Amino acid sequence: MDRSLGARLTRHPVIATLYGTEQIDAFVDSEAEVSIVANVDLRKLQPVIATLTRAGKYAIVNIDSCEGLSQDKGGVEYLGDIGVVSLVSTRVATIQRANRAGMVTMQKVFVTDRSTWPRSVKALEQSDPNLVQLMPAPMLSHLPEADRKALPPIVTSGFVCNRDDIVTAIAHGAVAVSTSDRKLWNLEAKALKA
Repeated sequence: MDRSLGARLTRHPVIATLYGTEQIDAFVDSEAEVSIVANVDLRKLQPVIATLTRAGKYAIVNIDSCEGLSQDKGGVEYLGDIGVVSLVSTRVATIQRANRAGMVTMQKVFVTDRSTWPRSVKALEQSDPNLVQLMPAPMLSHLPEADRKALPPIVTSGFVCNRDDIVTAIAHGAVAVSTSDRKLWNLEAKALKA
């Protein structure tokens, strides 16, 4: 993980998840420094990234949710061309391609029960992302501590409803929590001490 992102998450461990362009102004006006940009039409993506960059915000693009990019081998290069420095994907090959391109990568894994966890660990070993996005967030406390410590830094997502959910995730080792609930975007690290 690059120093800039690490410092931002240390100050504000709540990542704003933006679905589409409707919440961009709210994010720019918030204290949150990092966002996950999802479900943005390909034609609107470059202006969105430019807006966030001008505002001093850090954008992680969910490439899987960008139609026209997710399965395209040139998608990672396109994102780099428009100024994207970080992406999230569920796909091992996409994460590997982004790693080679020098991007900060986050691999999203869905853990629905104990049987899916070993497959997720194997995928993470193959892709070697900078961060792991674990969904849903409450699953973090159920994972073996040795696994949590062996993984790249974890960002939890899904079922993050209030301050207590964020505090719990951080207490179990998450470096950040992502949420689309704008009421939580202004929480600073010092306000989240358990």
